[in-house]
Amino acid sequence: MNRLTLSETIEISMEIGRILLQNGSTANRVELMMCKVCKIFGYPETEAFVTPTGIFLTVSESKENITTSIKRIENRQTDLGKITKISHLVNDMERQYCKEGVCYWNADQFREELKHIEKEKAWPDWFTILCGGLTSGSFCLLFGGSWMEFAVAYTVGVLVSLSLKLLGNLKLNNFLLHILGAALVVVFAKVLDIWVPYIKLDNIIIGGIMLLVPGLSFVNAIRDAMSGDLVSGTARGVEALFLAIAIAAGSGIMLKLFELWGM
Repeated sequence: MNRLTLSETIEISMEIGRILLQNGSTANRVELMMCKVCKIFGYPETEAFVTPTGIFLTVSESKENITTSIKRIENRQTDLGKITKISHLVNDMERQYCKEGVCYWNADQFREELKHIEKEKAWPDWFTILCGGLTSGSFCLLFGGSWMEFAVAYTVGVLVSLSLKLLGNLKLNNFLLHILGAALVVVFAKVLDIWVPYIKLDNIIIGGIMLLVPGLSFVNAIRDAMSGDLVSGTARGVEALFLAIAIAAGSGIMLKLFELWGM
C-alpha cells in the first residue's frame, strides 16, 4: 500500500474537507470523505467533526501518537460540480483500495488534482449571469406574470446577478450582500417600470428575490439535523433565517423609500 505520512494524510484530508464545505456540502458528507481518505492510507482510527465554519480532524497513528488539526472556513459558495468531482475522486480511490488493497496515488498527485478541481469553473461568468436572468423570469411566470413581465424580470435577474458578482469581489459580509441584492432588485424593477408600462411589479420583484433565497442552506440544515449533526444543522438553519431576514429588510426598506419619494 502506498502509505502517506501522517502529516500528508491530514493535509490531504483537510483540503478535501475544505473544498467540500466551502462549496455547499453537508457536514455528514465532509466527515465521511475525510475519514475515508485517512482509512485508505492506513489510519483507520480517525475522528472528524465539521461545522459550517470549521473542520476538526483527529488521526491516531498509535496510542501515543495522536494528531489533531483544525481549519477555519470563511468563504463559502455553491458549486455542486466540485462536490461531485471530489466525491468521485475519493470513491474511486476507495474502490481501487478495496479491489487491489493498494492506492497508487501519492501526496503530490493529490495536491495537483485538488488544485485542478478547485480552480476549474463549471460555467463561465457570463453564462451564470444569463441563467440568473432566466431564473428570475421563470419564477415571474410561475407566480402568474405575463411574457412582458418575464422579459422585465429576466433583465432584472441579469442586472442583479452582475451586481452580485461585482459586489462579491469586495469581500462583503454575506448578510450585507443579501440586503444590497434585495434592494437592487427593487431599484431595477422600479426603473424598468418607468420605461415599460402595464407591468405588475409584484411578480417581477418576487422573481428577482428568488435569486437570493438561501435554498441550499435551508435544505442542508434539515439534512444535517436529520443525520444527527445537530450543531451544523442548527447553525445552517440560523444562517438561512438571517439571510431571509436580510432579503426582507433590503427589499422592504427600498420599497418604503420609493413610497416616500412618491414613486
